[in-house]
Amino acid sequence: MSRVKTSLAFAVLVGLGAIVSGAGFMITKQAQKRYLEEERVLPESAISTYVNHLKAQEYEALYEDSLQVQPHFNSKEAYIAKLEEVYKDVELEDLQYTSIDNADGSKEYKVYSNGKFLTTLKLRKNADDTWLACTIFQGDQNFTVEVPTGLTLEANGMEVDHAYMLKEDVEATNFAGVKTPDVIPHVDVYQLDNLLAEPTFSIKGESGYGVLQDVVTNTYLIGKQSDDAQLASVMMDDAEILAKFPAQEASVGQVGAISYRNSDWWSRISGMQNTWFTSHGTSEFSNVQAFNIIQQSEDTMVGYVTFDYYASNGEVSRTWNGGYQMTFIQDGGTWKIAAMGIKAELNPARKTYFEDLNS
Repeated sequence: MSRVKTSLAFAVLVGLGAIVSGAGFMITKQAQKRYLEEERVLPESAISTYVNHLKAQEYEALYEDSLQVQPHFNSKEAYIAKLEEVYKDVELEDLQYTSIDNADGSKEYKVYSNGKFLTTLKLRKNADDTWLACTIFQGDQNFTVEVPTGLTLEANGMEVDHAYMLKEDVEATNFAGVKTPDVIPHVDVYQLDNLLAEPTFSIKGESGYGVLQDVVTNTYLIGKQSDDAQLASVMMDDAEILAKFPAQEASVGQVGAISYRNSDWWSRISGMQNTWFTSHGTSEFSNVQAFNIIQQSEDTMVGYVTFDYYASNGEVSRTWNGGYQMTFIQDGGTWKIAAMGIKAELNPARKTYFEDLNS
């Protein structure tokens, strides 16, 4: 009997030990879970997540977090390139942080490596009391964009809301000097600042829109993209007439026939002296092309034209690499030039020209 009792007692002790051990294990797991839950709601947890993403090179996750913390219009590619630049050759285990409590209740951390400032982390508290951290990179590129009134602008696929709108329902700037208001397309003007690189602009819910950077103001103009060969032909033919005028190969009357008369453009060109070229017997155009044509309204268009113009008087010869931005209004069924901008750098041959001069 005593042996049975001893065995039974031993079994009871083993069972009791197992129960106690299991209870201790359960308490430990519960404590760990509670600790992890408490840790998740501490601001510092966001920094741990941020650094872990960096270590794993999970840059896309950091980009997505940055959009949640503070929406911006930097592209994923530009953001990641900047992130890699900041942390290049940095030992992530040895980062140091200095916390900042802002007056609005937000938190920031200055990040250092070996005493050298790297960047600032901005923290945001989520609805579930957890935290996110990210760097909001401030670039030095600013963009003014004109969009046909009523359309919604997107930058890198993200909607640009009215907070970024400078002006609403105003005349498009590339028609400055046109004295007939009812023919000028109206636009909404947006301003995007501190970007790392030029964004991709588009129109929400619409396709077929193109972008042209104005050579005079650097404003980005948006309109319906045109691949109409007839419109391109009008631009190229008129560009040749304009290029012939200062060479005394085209008359002011020919220029007037293709110009919108009720404009500052016509006032300037009609009074311009065209005695710049010496007499020459040979001239020709080559590589004439019109491109990046957009229409801000059905009766207007703007685009680029480039060409190479050769002239020779038998003793001296030269080739000019020209580039124009031409804005047109359809007047009585005929396209007329309403404004002009000259930028030879639009022409790919222009770079070669300067290289040849310096060689």
